Amino acid sequence: MSHHSPQGLTVSTPPIVVIGASSGFGAALAQDLAADGIPVLAGARTPVDLGKEVDYHRIDVTSDESVAEFFARVQTGYPAPYGLVYCPSDASAVGYGWEVPVNEVERVLDVSFLGFVRCIRQVIPAMVRSGRGSIVAIGSRGARVPVDMLAAYCAAKAALEQHVRCLAEELADSGVRVNALGIAAETPLAREHLRRKEEALGKDAHYPPLPDVRDNLPSARFLLSPESRHVSGQVLDARPPAWT
Repeated sequence: MSHHSPQGLTVSTPPIVVIGASSGFGAALAQDLAADGIPVLAGARTPVDLGKEVDYHRIDVTSDESVAEFFARVQTGYPAPYGLVYCPSDASAVGYGWEVPVNEVERVLDVSFLGFVRCIRQVIPAMVRSGRGSIVAIGSRGARVPVDMLAAYCAAKAALEQHVRCLAEELADSGVRVNALGIAAETPLAREHLRRKEEALGKDAHYPPLPDVRDNLPSARFLLSPESRHVSGQVLDARPPAWT
């Protein structure tokens, strides 16, 4: 049975949903998938133009209402999604862990972790009914390796990755797999983190560039592909530069 996307296109192939696609890794992945003819429903807080091949809508992952409205488009315009990629994070709460304001820590947790929880509540039931699907959360090496000045970010990513592992256990017999992907890439978030660290530490020299964001796409494409159908509850990390 064919379906019609909100753009009026006939869509019969299960889409990949990319959350946090206004820039950086999410935008690169959405465009890469769409270039291969895969239906992509993408969104973030910031309106952007990713090209006519990407069905892009605004979503605020800190709002239950906004998340529900976004995923209503999936239910009415597409078959049950095959994939969900969750990319959002936040550049707040950079500084010594005992000095950062509590409201900034709350913001990081809300965007990086609780937003993921809001999204999976909307999409997992349909995936389970269809008997297949791949969820990829963008984690971080910081979830397992302490990073100075980024305690809140590391804690949020640790919560995210452990939630992924628990979901994988709960969904083990459903056909739906859940994994985390840690990337090493020059993105607006990564650069803002580094800029704020430079400022907090009083550094005169800038941190060098990180790897190109596109270098991380093959790992995500693998986790979204049928070739990874037996991979779940895992964290796949890109090797970061030695100076990080």
